[in-house]
Amino acid sequence: MKIAFIGQPEYFRFCYEGDLSGDHEVREFPFTFGMQAEELEPLARFDADVNFFFRGEFFPAVVLKKLRGLKIALSSEPFPRRLNGELVSTRDSWGRYFDFRARMRNQPFDYVFHYDAASLDFMRDDGLELSGSFAFPVATQTYVDLNTEKKWDMFFIGRSTPHRERHFGPLKHHYHFMHICHGVYGPPLLEYISAAKINLNIHAEDEISWEPRMQMLMAAGAFVISEPITPNPFLRAGEDYVEINSPQELFEKVEYYLRNDEERAKIAASGQARVQELLCAKRNFENLINEIQNGLHPRYTAASPSSRIDAKEKRVRATASMRNKIRRFFPMIRLP
Repeated sequence: MKIAFIGQPEYFRFCYEGDLSGDHEVREFPFTFGMQAEELEPLARFDADVNFFFRGEFFPAVVLKKLRGLKIALSSEPFPRRLNGELVSTRDSWGRYFDFRARMRNQPFDYVFHYDAASLDFMRDDGLELSGSFAFPVATQTYVDLNTEKKWDMFFIGRSTPHRERHFGPLKHHYHFMHICHGVYGPPLLEYISAAKINLNIHAEDEISWEPRMQMLMAAGAFVISEPITPNPFLRAGEDYVEINSPQELFEKVEYYLRNDEERAKIAASGQARVQELLCAKRNFENLINEIQNGLHPRYTAASPSSRIDAKEKRVRATASMRNKIRRFFPMIRLP
């Protein structure tokens, strides 16, 4: 079987890197925003049986229509989600979703899966009938524990935001903290993960979400401390990672676990075993393909958008425009 993975490697290669190549003809097609249709001609020439697109909303429809194989989009952005019957969201998650709904509604994908099942009902109410959820797996043959010497007390990879820095500030002052915002992935990233006693997962905003970096870190044998993530059947707080709810609690847990090597090792081993069992890339991608071929997932359809969410988008964009004007003319004012 010929399989194509299309997306930004620095964000998504960990999901498949090398794990399916032994049994299938696999090719990666790097994609960056703004690429022209002609730059993606090699994808059409490869003529894969199955094409997996990460951030599929950005791909030129003219290219998608040329592909004869299955076209499957894997949605990865944090959107508003329902938890315990309540809609949980931030300006950031609304902004990401508004962009997604505008771009994806007319994309000619056969199937669209979102990584976080908690957002599916919300999108369905907006006329986007996705094919289901697909928790991002990990290339567990590549992402392994290197067992290297520990150089840092903790490590984090991801952009800096005010919410994150409220958590990181005291730690950066008191401990050896390695923070990389962008640009390192694959085997070089593994070296950083393995060289830290503690790996962190702090959300970009004060919002419950589930970053796929969680399972990537665990596959590499990392001990992880994280803010609460979306409830899911894969990763277990207290067993596979340690959960915190505030910057103060993070500082206290870091202080505790840096003194308790055996407890760190036990939790890290549990997390690694859990990812290897449930989120192995080869098994999960092959299962998804088989399920689709056996008709177990509905095709992607897009109906008329929700007038309520249309109105919400207008209000949010008007508020954002006003905030930008205030910042431009009154830069000394700090807006929440």
